[in-house]
Amino acid sequence: MPAATGPADPVLRDAEQTVVIEAVRAYVENIRPIDLSDSGRLVGHLMAAEMLLIEVGAAFTADNT
Repeated sequence: MPAATGPADPVLRDAEQTVVIEAVRAYVENIRPIDLSDSGRLVGHLMAAEMLLIEVGAAFTADNT
C-alpha cells in the first residue's frame, strides 16, 4: 500500500489498518505445515511474512508517512 503524503484522515487510516490486519489474518489462516527441508518454500513463506510485517509497520506508524 502506498504511504500517505501528509496527515492521514482518521477514517482512511483506520480503513488501511483494517485491510492490513485482515491480510495478516488471511495469511495466517492459510498457512499449512511447512517442510523445513524445502528451502524454496520456506524462503517464500519468510518473504511473505516479512512483507506483511512491513505493511503492518507502515499502517501503524504515528503519522502514517
